[in-house]
Amino acid sequence: MSFPELRNKVAIVTGASGGIGSAVVNRLREHGVRVYGTDIRDSADSCFIKGDIADAGFIAGLVAQVVEREHRIDILINNAGICPRTALLDINEEEWLKVMDVNLKSAFLLSQACMREMMKNKSGTMVNLASMAGKVGGIAVGAHYSASKAALGCLTKSLARCGAPYGIRVNAVAPGVIDTEITKGASPEQMEGFRKSIPLGRIGRIAEVVEPILFLLSDSASYMTGVTIDINGGLLMD
Repeated sequence: MSFPELRNKVAIVTGASGGIGSAVVNRLREHGVRVYGTDIRDSADSCFIKGDIADAGFIAGLVAQVVEREHRIDILINNAGICPRTALLDINEEEWLKVMDVNLKSAFLLSQACMREMMKNKSGTMVNLASMAGKVGGIAVGAHYSASKAALGCLTKSLARCGAPYGIRVNAVAPGVIDTEITKGASPEQMEGFRKSIPLGRIGRIAEVVEPILFLLSDSASYMTGVTIDINGGLLMD
């Protein structure tokens, strides 16, 4: 599907070195978007800005750098996240805070900074990467991960209400079991159990997460804000 309205827009994508993040960057560029990716991991991309998205100082610098180069921000994809599988009774305070910093605090601070820039132009779109785990709790993931994703889903609604008067739309996608680096941590027995429990009978593909993100950024979703789209093969019919 083609979205010519995205051409020449300016985007920031976090977690840009990961499976979903890198795929989003590539697809946006195919549509003519000027994309600035960021991640704590390295990248050879010329428009890549390495840094710790959990660091408030880095976030401020990232936004300032993009605005200095482009004079605006049109799109934000909050994709960065970590997913420890530590059992609930074994999660310590340090690990809890780290997950919240990366998965939730970073999305809030970056969205807040980008919202201020988008308000100046009275337009913009954001998409947050929530998770099915944020709706059902930690089954094969940690309680801190699922809690952070549940909060991100609610943050999406708050951002949507704040941005709506300025023509800014904020939505989320909530993937289920997708073939990414996160699922690599599950055992073969767990993966087979997932396959059997998913009505469509298979694990999701990265492209099946990326394409709904592009849809939410496009004019085709111009009357959608504060929405979370479930992408889970029918495992959760919410």
